[in-house]
Amino acid sequence: MGSLQIFVLCDPMWVFISTWAQTPIFCSGVLDSLVIELKGSKDFCKLYSGIAILGYISSISDPINIQAFSHLVTFLGHRYPKIRKASAEQVYLVLLENEHLVAEDKLEKALEIISETCWEGDVEEAKHHRLQLCDLADLETRQPQKTSYGVSNDNGEQRRKTTDENASYASLVGSAGF
Repeated sequence: MGSLQIFVLCDPMWVFISTWAQTPIFCSGVLDSLVIELKGSKDFCKLYSGIAILGYISSISDPINIQAFSHLVTFLGHRYPKIRKASAEQVYLVLLENEHLVAEDKLEKALEIISETCWEGDVEEAKHHRLQLCDLADLETRQPQKTSYGVSNDNGEQRRKTTDENASYASLVGSAGF
């Protein structure tokens, strides 16, 4: 585990508060590391820390903020409700701090979507609202493909994905050691 990862897991804001190297190159490196570390992660602490860092990078005035904001918005469709809620809180704060991410005439509607959506509710509804927000922010979106099969087992056979949100949340709680 690299030193950056240790600092991020221990105290994510320490990386930014203790260093004045807030250059686009530094933030780009952090963002690249976050994308790799957070992809498919079930580590609740790591996800929360990553979301906080994405929120911070999104709120600074560098060209990298749009890319960080785009990654932050993807977490609004995450399989775990608490992660969606934490992401929504960060997106809301970022939009208040950095008004250039969404056009001025669309900002009020974006804030309304963030504040009025129940991010801990149905994941499909959350994904729908995330797509609306992406349209308002002119972010590229990948259209989710609805399939009833999609997870391969060791034999290469397809098996049904678990669609029960509580089951996936239970796996998060179990992997976190609670």
